[in-house]
Amino acid sequence: MLPVKQDFFVAVILLTLLFIIMGLIVIAAIINYKKKQQAYLHQLKLMKEEYDKQLMWSQIEIQEETFAHLGQELHDDIGQLLTSTKLLINVTQRNLTDAPETLKTAEETLSTAIHHLRALSKSFSRQWLDQFSLIDNLKSEVARINASRTIKVKFTHELAELPLQSEPQIILFRIIQEAMQNCLKHARPQVIDISLRIAERVLLLIIADDGAGFDKAGMSATGLGIRNMQHRTQLLGGSINWEVTDAGGTAVLIKLPVEPNQL
Repeated sequence: MLPVKQDFFVAVILLTLLFIIMGLIVIAAIINYKKKQQAYLHQLKLMKEEYDKQLMWSQIEIQEETFAHLGQELHDDIGQLLTSTKLLINVTQRNLTDAPETLKTAEETLSTAIHHLRALSKSFSRQWLDQFSLIDNLKSEVARINASRTIKVKFTHELAELPLQSEPQIILFRIIQEAMQNCLKHARPQVIDISLRIAERVLLLIIADDGAGFDKAGMSATGLGIRNMQHRTQLLGGSINWEVTDAGGTAVLIKLPVEPNQL
């Protein structure tokens, strides 16, 4: 009788061990499946991010090529027409013994328009893009806007040059342009203040204004301008936020990581 009980206990123990082993195998299989699934999802996410990045780069390259073509057309077509018109006004002034003030004003206004057009067409040229310096060109952009005397733009920085390649600098410049255009269109400010500095391996760009401000909760993230700014900043590996200033205006805060070997 005793051997029978022993055989029964042995059988129970063996079955228990078998169930435990099978359970461990199932658990190991589930864990392995989860790991593979997570690795697959992570790889899928990386592929999507890389695809989005390449797509954005392609869109930016197409846009810059379009800008280059537009700049050439502005210079060769409209620029030549304005220059010819200015020459005709000069000829008319010389043929008049007493040219009216309105004609002189028209000639001066046309000269200013030609100067602005040349600066604008230059900012779209391929050579300008290939040798791009954000700080130098932002200074020129600020001077061009201030020349209109309708708004005051201030630009402060602590760097002679940015520790970035030309393409990232171009993207950052387009973000600044988009921010200023949004500001001029919606906020109607008197002053726009742009500051640029590097602290703790982070490039900090702030574009603040004293305009009408905005409703942060109701700000549309689907607007083309805002979407472009967000996508471009993401492409640079940075972050962008909109804040209300103490004066009630709007501040755009952009942070970009800077590698130690770039400093």
